[in-house]
Amino acid sequence: MNKRTITTILPAAFLLLLLAGCTIPQKVSRKEIPAPPVSYGADSKTDTFSVAALSYKEYFSDSLLAKLIAEVLSNNFDNKIATERLRIGEALLQMRKGALLPSLNIRAEATGTRYGRHTIEGVGNFDTNLSPNIDKSQQVNTRITPNYWLGLDASWEIDMWGKLKQMKKAARERFLATTHGRDLLRSAIVTQTAMLYYELIALDREADMLHENINLQKEALEMVRVQKEVGRATELAVQQFEAQLANTEVVLIDVQQQIVAAENQLLLLCGKYEGAIERRNVITINGTGYLARHGQPAQLLQYRPDVLTAFRELEASLADSRAARAAFFPTVALSAYGGYNSFNAGYFFNPTSAVFQLLGNIVAPVFQRHEIRANFKIATASQEMAFLEYQKSVLNAYQEVKTVLSYLGKTENMLVLKSKEVTALTKGVDASNDLYVAGYANYLEIISAQKSKLAADMDFIKLQRNQAHALIQLYKALGGAWQ
Repeated sequence: MNKRTITTILPAAFLLLLLAGCTIPQKVSRKEIPAPPVSYGADSKTDTFSVAALSYKEYFSDSLLAKLIAEVLSNNFDNKIATERLRIGEALLQMRKGALLPSLNIRAEATGTRYGRHTIEGVGNFDTNLSPNIDKSQQVNTRITPNYWLGLDASWEIDMWGKLKQMKKAARERFLATTHGRDLLRSAIVTQTAMLYYELIALDREADMLHENINLQKEALEMVRVQKEVGRATELAVQQFEAQLANTEVVLIDVQQQIVAAENQLLLLCGKYEGAIERRNVITINGTGYLARHGQPAQLLQYRPDVLTAFRELEASLADSRAARAAFFPTVALSAYGGYNSFNAGYFFNPTSAVFQLLGNIVAPVFQRHEIRANFKIATASQEMAFLEYQKSVLNAYQEVKTVLSYLGKTENMLVLKSKEVTALTKGVDASNDLYVAGYANYLEIISAQKSKLAADMDFIKLQRNQAHALIQLYKALGGAWQ
């Protein structure tokens, strides 16, 4: 092949490589994300401060609960597993960063080969030894031909089209998504701990209320027994009071079992087999004072870990699409090696044994286009899915906050009305006892009054518990509980 032929083929080959990347898809651009509403409804107050910015210690203002949450976060197995996942994500990110850098390896080899007389290498070595152009040190051992190598190998893919850069960005965004995923788990752990804590307080109060009601029923039972002895009550009345007392004692046992179950759930969160759960005897949440300060919907994008996770996944999918597009372009790489190579150990570190090579190559996809196009379609479809998932997460966050705010507003009115009912029924129990002694009421009215009073007391406690749970849910829905 003459020089003219070579100079004709090389430009043609280079042109072919360039043409291979001509029919590439259009550049992938970022989609515009619709903004959420400016408020949570017509009745919602607009405030730039959000309780999501408060730590759980500030929001709950209960030192025992804060201590319990700290213990749970320190010992919870799910939280520890999430931390290890974060380390995996960090390692993957470091791996992607390294792809942008040249690789460098040190290599040492020592071989001994026996070539047959009718092999190309064997004939070549024999013929070389007969050449008048070499001295004795350059003669090859034809029985066992040694070969020694010590040097460095280096290679570097030049990121001319940004493929490696986009892959690194995708890895970084997924690492951040993993970080926000851990924050989401912390938020769930904190809120679950707080809800169980206030559930225990409510159950304690229910148990106290049942004990109090049982004592009242015992007093009423004794009163009916006395009335029976003087002929003013029947055995049926005594049996009715005994049945009511037994029923209430069964309810108390059930509540006591619920207390044990809630305590065991908290011990599980703490990663402990045994232990006591310290708690108050009243439900107090500092967050009630911040109820009107729920911020603006746009702040959900800043505080909600699930929204932040979806956003990072969206950014990662965009980088994946751009990397998939860059795969249509030729790959440009450099490789080199240098070191010592000799078949004579005595001259191994001699300058005459030094070797080096520098190689540049361009590789363009030609027959793999279906695979590359399929990968690009997969990446763009994944990007569209991530975009929809992000919109869904924002909408879900908005509706969660709106629902909890509505419930809290109605619960406040329900508590006021239920408190009035409890007060009235308490007076009714006292009145029914007095009327029964005076002969103006029968035992059924006493039983009815006691049942109504107990039901109202239990309902009031449940409303307080539900309000506490709703305040916790609001804190989480706004993006708090993980700081």
